[in-house]
Amino acid sequence: MERPDLVIAGVGNASGGVYNLVKIAGHGKLHGDIDCIDFNIQGNATIHGNVKAKVTHISGRAHMIGTLRSEQIKIQGNASIHGDIECKEIRFHGRGDVKGNVMAEEVCIHGETEIVGDCAAEVFDASGSFTIGGLLNAGNIHIKLFGNCRAKEIGGEKIEVKQQGMTFFKKLFLHVGLTAESIEGDEIYVEHTKANVVRGNRVTIGPGCDIELVEYKDAFQCDKGAKVGSYKKI
Repeated sequence: MERPDLVIAGVGNASGGVYNLVKIAGHGKLHGDIDCIDFNIQGNATIHGNVKAKVTHISGRAHMIGTLRSEQIKIQGNASIHGDIECKEIRFHGRGDVKGNVMAEEVCIHGETEIVGDCAAEVFDASGSFTIGGLLNAGNIHIKLFGNCRAKEIGGEKIEVKQQGMTFFKKLFLHVGLTAESIEGDEIYVEHTKANVVRGNRVTIGPGCDIELVEYKDAFQCDKGAKVGSYKKI
């Protein structure tokens, strides 16, 4: 079946359906589920339905009432998704608000992201700010602290949290750090992190941390600039 293109360059409404290219460069509203190859939002779009695409690129403003399933997703503008996101790779360069869960092979955050539910990935790489209301679970977690980061729980194999170089001015006016109730993994290194419990095989608590309890199996190191309430080998 041949897929037609759907392009809204001015102001318009359209129904859901099966398309090749869906492009909104003006102000557009889509009613119904969308199945397309290329989903491109450059203007202002409201979508009442689920979206399935091979490639998704949002450089404008998108408000979606439904689930987004796409192999590759790039958000450079502002996106609000009132559902789950399922993808291979998602990159947040702008502002992303997800009211559901995010399930991906790779999640990269360079902007500002809020996920109300859980975030599950093989690789989680963040150098922006994020809030995850549930569990952040990934095989490899790399967090470069440039802003305020928060997750209810964090679990992974290798977890690394480091503060990058910041000017004195930014340190005065911008809170930089990671907050979580619990952090659990095989190999853990954290800086400027506040948590109730950090639990792992090999745990290193770096400078600026405030940890109530550390439980470790093989090795434990603590920087003199960190605060740890208690620690025990398990």
